[in-house]
Amino acid sequence: MERSGEAVYLEYQQFLNEGRLQSAGLSLMTAAIKDYLPAQAELGYKYLNGILFPKDYAQAFRWLTKASEAGDTASSVNLAIMYMYGYGTQTDGAKAVSLLSGAVENDYAAAGRFLGLCHEKGLGVPKNAQEAVKWFRWGAERGDAGAMILLGDCYENGRGTAKDISEARRFYEMAAQTETEEAKTAKESLSALGLQDPK
Repeated sequence: MERSGEAVYLEYQQFLNEGRLQSAGLSLMTAAIKDYLPAQAELGYKYLNGILFPKDYAQAFRWLTKASEAGDTASSVNLAIMYMYGYGTQTDGAKAVSLLSGAVENDYAAAGRFLGLCHEKGLGVPKNAQEAVKWFRWGAERGDAGAMILLGDCYENGRGTAKDISEARRFYEMAAQTETEEAKTAKESLSALGLQDPK
């Protein structure tokens, strides 16, 4: 009897835990081919970031598109990033904004960070620093460390909001306390801020 995509995905997780990376990669790919949504989302993410497989934007774009169309919000955000920066596709700010707006409706915290960046850089929307701050705050309030850092940076440099070093410090400290890759960046920002007069 043919095994389901879910069964193969569970096998992938087991191989991963055991450190059998080649077998894990094969199982993940098999589960994705069997149309198992979590496997498609994860495979796209791994290709995008060069985890478990060599970085491959074409494969990332393929699997993230499938997962996004099937309703996976994290994949929609990752796909939006590809459209924002032209990874494996033409840069398309309007598509990025559309995907991120859908993710915001699903209350997905990281979507605020990237929607803010679209407003800051004028990608798919008019350039608007105040609107960027609004979306960084939206993401930060929902726990996204990257949004906290960007919001702190806006306060530190008076971009889109009044300059306020104590507010900058507050958001950097919030990000520094998260168990994320961004925590290190936040600590570096805090360290640099320590040299400034806190006005």
